[in-house]
Amino acid sequence: MSASGGSKAPLQKTDDASLFRHMHDTDQSAEQFFARKDLAKRPGYNATGKEVAVAVNSYAITQFPTKPVYQYDVHIGNGSEKRAVVQKVWKSKTRVAKTGNRFIFDGNKLAWSLDRLPGDVNVMVDLDAEQGSSGSKVPNIFRLVVRHTKKVNLAVIKEYLRGNGSISKEVLEGLSFLDHVLRETPSAKFIPIKRSFFSEKNPKASVGGGVFAYKGIYQAIRAVDPGRLALNVDVSNSCFWALISLLSAAIETLELRDVQQLMSWTRPVDDGQGGRAPSAKFHQLNRFHKLAVKASYKGCPCPEREWIIKRFLPTNAKEYTIDMTDRATGQVRTMSIYDYFRSRYNVVLSYWELPLVQMTKKGVVYPMEVLAIHRPQKFPFKLNELQTASMIKFAVTRPSERRKAVEGSKLNLAHATDPVLNAFGLKVSDSMTTTKARLLPNPEIFFGGNQRVNPGTAGRWDLRGKKFYTKNSNPLTSWGVGVFRSRHVNQADVERFVDAFVRAYQSHGGVVASTRPFIGEVEADPAKAVYSLFHSTGNKFNQRPQLLIFIVMDKNAFHYTRIKKSCDCRFGVVSQVLQASQVAKCNGQYISNVLMKVNAKLGGTTARISSKITKSLAPFTMIIGADVSHSAPGSFAPSMAAMTVSMDQFGGRYTGACETNGDRVEMISQANIKSMLTPLIREWSATVGQGRIPHNIYYFRDGVSEGEFQQVLQQEIPFVRALLKEFNKGVEWGGRITVVVASKRHHIRAFPQPGDRNAADKNGNPLPGTLVESDVTGAHGWDFFLWSHIALQGTSRPVHYHVLVDEMKHTPEALQNMIYEHCYQYMRSTTSVSLFPAVYYAHLVSNRARAHENIPASSGPRSGPQVKQGQIPTSAEPPKSEGRQLLPIGEGDRLALKMWYI
Repeated sequence: MSASGGSKAPLQKTDDASLFRHMHDTDQSAEQFFARKDLAKRPGYNATGKEVAVAVNSYAITQFPTKPVYQYDVHIGNGSEKRAVVQKVWKSKTRVAKTGNRFIFDGNKLAWSLDRLPGDVNVMVDLDAEQGSSGSKVPNIFRLVVRHTKKVNLAVIKEYLRGNGSISKEVLEGLSFLDHVLRETPSAKFIPIKRSFFSEKNPKASVGGGVFAYKGIYQAIRAVDPGRLALNVDVSNSCFWALISLLSAAIETLELRDVQQLMSWTRPVDDGQGGRAPSAKFHQLNRFHKLAVKASYKGCPCPEREWIIKRFLPTNAKEYTIDMTDRATGQVRTMSIYDYFRSRYNVVLSYWELPLVQMTKKGVVYPMEVLAIHRPQKFPFKLNELQTASMIKFAVTRPSERRKAVEGSKLNLAHATDPVLNAFGLKVSDSMTTTKARLLPNPEIFFGGNQRVNPGTAGRWDLRGKKFYTKNSNPLTSWGVGVFRSRHVNQADVERFVDAFVRAYQSHGGVVASTRPFIGEVEADPAKAVYSLFHSTGNKFNQRPQLLIFIVMDKNAFHYTRIKKSCDCRFGVVSQVLQASQVAKCNGQYISNVLMKVNAKLGGTTARISSKITKSLAPFTMIIGADVSHSAPGSFAPSMAAMTVSMDQFGGRYTGACETNGDRVEMISQANIKSMLTPLIREWSATVGQGRIPHNIYYFRDGVSEGEFQQVLQQEIPFVRALLKEFNKGVEWGGRITVVVASKRHHIRAFPQPGDRNAADKNGNPLPGTLVESDVTGAHGWDFFLWSHIALQGTSRPVHYHVLVDEMKHTPEALQNMIYEHCYQYMRSTTSVSLFPAVYYAHLVSNRARAHENIPASSGPRSGPQVKQGQIPTSAEPPKSEGRQLLPIGEGDRLALKMWYI
């Protein structure tokens, strides 16, 4: 709390980066962005296949302001006041009396108005007086300064949409203003979280652990092709703390049975040195840090006062004492919290043994049992597996239901009667946009023995009677099966499964030289199990093992990780983990699905595509997939950079590498690109390239926002070129590169007309091959939405592809159809997949490589439901943990150059 003197308060300058971060959800600076390289322009529209009509969850903005709009800088207190204080000061009667009420405030330091103030506003706001209270011991007075800085020129948006200008600071300022205009009213009506809005009245469901999933509304303004503004409206899902007593929340969060167990598990424990220490469960109570609660008990003097939890105290209500002054005598009396509640309010605490709750306001302490969570507050932690499953079940909706929900969200936003929109002259259509999409022709699937399958628009096919396109590179001779003791499977089950496995592999074209592998029970410890199976198998066949199969009793992720770490890094051997329950069933389809993975790991290929539309990849063409995955914010696990490289002439097989990439750093460092790509390019050159380096490269990148496109072009691509220069004996690489970003982090959905069998599958989702190039795509540049898969449940989500650079000069048909067709040769599936395989494989590599972290097994999992989504470093910060490299993959049998990750 602060009160400034009479001098003029300094104002923080509103920088371009803040506007850019707001519009593009990025930490890139505006300076980096405006030093941009031009992105590829749309070369036209795809004409293959047939035209289909689909509705998209986008609404045309039919009118936006033309009146002058004045922008103001806002400075409150010392500039570092809490958000709640900032909001109270801005909403104060004092402020309204000075500025009028025709203002929009971004909640931080920017405001806009149609009115031009005659001069700066510089006033003191007394929040105690505003709230009608007599005042507190500490002054609750803040200085408010509102200063005009510029006139927002909305005409530049029109010029930009017409193609007469580029994305500039002025365009970003205008779009940011329009975004805040659209947010102003719903932010007051609902619970705002970024671009989503939630309400207690919206559908919700418990996901367990004292957490509820809520459905909300998402809206975002976009500049779209062909040259207009549109509003993307969608359903949003998020998790909130349940509105229950803090006592109940603690029991559920700590996964305890009842309050008696809560008291028992949160008591101090022996520290091993003759003293007492807080228990593990007590520490978990800190998950409630910063949670807002209210107190409720007989005679409570401030039942409407909201308190913020600071921490839990390792003392109970009978141990913690306070000094009370007798107003009549002036004598000071010391009493416990328990005695205070009993004597002052005649309240006998039932659970006095529980830890006390300390609030952020100095000197305020409450017993846990009198507190309750009174309003929805976002749950800031990673969900556990059961919660995640419940959340997915809650979020999944059929297309018809989702469309109704979108239309309902549009009605709830009530744009036509929004007073702010009307005041500023912004109008939004009430009709969902219908766009002309293309349904691209599907490829044929080419198997071994010249077998072909045309899946049509089904997006799936069958392996029965099919031979793999290529079999394992060497006959399967030395292999073993290790069985962890389980009630689900016995020796007879295992032998029956092995026989079926061998017959199925042979029927799919695999070569099995030894039909009877080593079979044995292994120790419960995964590392010892791998050691014993590796050596027992090698001893039986007098040959290094080619394949180790482990039959496990359950889906224990930690044990799976230890098995993979030992097989990959210690022994360099191909491994496959199977569930005992599945082995006992011995289902033919399950075995074939497993064999697609095993054959790929052993050097084979499931199938390839045969297209009548696109040509094969040009000679000496390499495909690179790149992805950076992050652990849950707050986790100790580093970010993982993964890269894959195609290892045949048709982009079927990919080898992959992974390395740590710092702490939440999105751009792949030069050191990592060099260490990962060097062995992969060397192998490609020796095999596919026949001694040459690639002439053409497709670089498919996942996981970057629009605001980070320039960083990819200014950092990662030059790093790749620099590496190719080294391979080219110091001469600049003269090949061509096409850079494409694939993203699923968006809210665009499409809804074919009900009953339109030419555009929709049986669930009402767009058919595989649906391509949308306008109405929801960018106003400039080259981007498109592609549905390349059948959704097993819910409403299908397309991949949003952005072409950043296209030195190969593709036609729309050549690139878009190639991307779609390659989704049919994903190695371990009998369905087309939603994402270009090079990127999909990079996801698999980074997920699998987490097992390769150089940490002792006793460290346990590195993340989980205890991980909180807190503040994170920016991608511009140096990678803090880049030196903490992963363990290398074992050199035996060249595992690192195979599809070890699949």
